[in-house]
Amino acid sequence: MGYRVDHRGRPYDVRRTVNTSVHAELLIGKGWEAIAHAELKRLTLQVGMYHQQLKDNAGYEETGRAVVALEDAVEALEHALDEGDEDNRPY
Repeated sequence: MGYRVDHRGRPYDVRRTVNTSVHAELLIGKGWEAIAHAELKRLTLQVGMYHQQLKDNAGYEETGRAVVALEDAVEALEHALDEGDEDNRPY
């Protein structure tokens, strides 16, 4: 974040750079389950960090539900992997 200050040292003209790039793995070919598992775990951690920062603010409850939904997706993938080929297990 960058800003300029006036003659009294008070900040004005605050500018923040927002990273707008999107990163997603392609879930194709053998072993896609392990990639999906790792990416969903990463997203769970990332959304969880935002959730903690939003405490007592707008979006807190929604990000909490998003964390639960991501954890459910990870669990569903783990369950599917347990029923499938043991060589594809990410853990």
